[in-house]
Amino acid sequence: MSWHVPNTVMLAADKITQFLYWATDGRLGERQLSYSMLLLHTIGRKTGQKRTHTLLYIRDGENLVVCASNNGSPQPPAWYLNLEANPRVRIQHGRIQREVIAEMASPEERERLWQMLLKVRPQYADYQTITSRVFPIVLLKPLPAGENASSVKEEDRV
Repeated sequence: MSWHVPNTVMLAADKITQFLYWATDGRLGERQLSYSMLLLHTIGRKTGQKRTHTLLYIRDGENLVVCASNNGSPQPPAWYLNLEANPRVRIQHGRIQREVIAEMASPEERERLWQMLLKVRPQYADYQTITSRVFPIVLLKPLPAGENASSVKEEDRV
């Protein structure tokens, strides 16, 4: 079994990454060690307040993929419950900010994406052994043309 990062360390890393993204307009924060990190902005399903979380992601074509592991907790992360309540959310990866639609992976997609996630972060397998909850895998899909309130800094356009 690989080492387990304590929740307090994960929460601190989340806040530090959010600060780096904010302070550098996305120039820093996306890459951490060998991981790609994004900011997920949801609206709290109970409070209606904006919530931001830093999440590891992988790419699957035009979609970004995140895993609701919650560090192996038996409860799903709050951000996942917020996505269920309101799947249209805002993300930032690097300097790119855009709205996306969150969709849960189908069982077939989940197995394929799970294997891709394990290649990037093998600790997910360890987390899965400490809970009976199957981790949802979420695809963050671009909005259909004409619906996207995407914003990319002019100097970053290709």
